[in-house]
Amino acid sequence: MKDEKIIIRLAELADVEEIELLEKAVWQEFPASAEKISSRIKIFPKGSILAIEKETGRIIGYLSIMLVDQEAEEFSHSWDGITANGKITNHNPNGKYMYGVNLTVAKGCSAGLELQIYAWATIAIGMNRRGCFLGSPMPGFAVYKAKHPEVSAEDYALRLKRKGKPFDPELAYYESAGFKALRVLEDYEPDSKSLNYGVLVYCRNIFYNWPCRWLIAWLVKKFGFKLLKKLGV
Repeated sequence: MKDEKIIIRLAELADVEEIELLEKAVWQEFPASAEKISSRIKIFPKGSILAIEKETGRIIGYLSIMLVDQEAEEFSHSWDGITANGKITNHNPNGKYMYGVNLTVAKGCSAGLELQIYAWATIAIGMNRRGCFLGSPMPGFAVYKAKHPEVSAEDYALRLKRKGKPFDPELAYYESAGFKALRVLEDYEPDSKSLNYGVLVYCRNIFYNWPCRWLIAWLVKKFGFKLLKKLGV
């Protein structure tokens, strides 16, 4: 169900300054600049989505999406390469897939799921895209590699399991959300916990080319992913 304490809406250029402050508070080492945020809004307005705390009116979450046409094996290895250094100037309006540029949520808030539901309903279903790619960190890798130096990044990300799920907690989270790990991306972004590796993950849109997509999108926005589980999909 929707969180009645949060309003989800598209970002506007007037929001850029506040979004930049949120980015700096959450990602001290590599926040998105005002220039990058503005570029994303101008190039793909539907892909810049905000979560607003209803009581205070402050921005507590920011999700950025772009459209791409690459298949899994065609992606650049780095976040900068995939997203044109975060400005998404390589956004393809006819792209078959969504790509998750970034998700930023204020500390102590839980707006991430609401933002993802909105994007999935309005872009994946509403715009009839095949699915969504994104680059996941694997923040447990540095610690594990120090204890098991013989284990490669590919073994850790794609083959190492704990109780049938990916060993890394971030990858386990994405798997629980319907994403599948496809390939390891070396030097994806500066991240000491992941030893600078990322993992390309993908979730297909099971409603691709379905009729009445506007109704499905509305239902997903209203009831969230719990609706999909009740439908058994």
